[in-house]
Amino acid sequence: MEHVRLTVAIQPGHGTLARLASALNNHHVLDLAYTTSSPGSATVVVCVPRSDAPRAQHRLRRLVEVIDVSLDPASAGAAEGPGLPTTRRPAAGAARP
Repeated sequence: MEHVRLTVAIQPGHGTLARLASALNNHHVLDLAYTTSSPGSATVVVCVPRSDAPRAQHRLRRLVEVIDVSLDPASAGAAEGPGLPTTRRPAAGAARP
């Protein structure tokens, strides 16, 4: 499945992560990484299927805390951002190798 990486610059605050989750609720999120570099800024990297990317990008831009959303193509094997660890968990009911 071809996917894209959305890099979101935000100003974190109370409830920011919950609003991000709510905005992305209807999209198939493949990976999400949230990092803070200082008390006033954070970066969120979200991987979604290419078909969901325009709508997810639009929904993220509507959040008050969001400063910028950039779209970067990503291959299926490179879901993690630069230097960002990822955790892969199989979906419920998925067959294990």
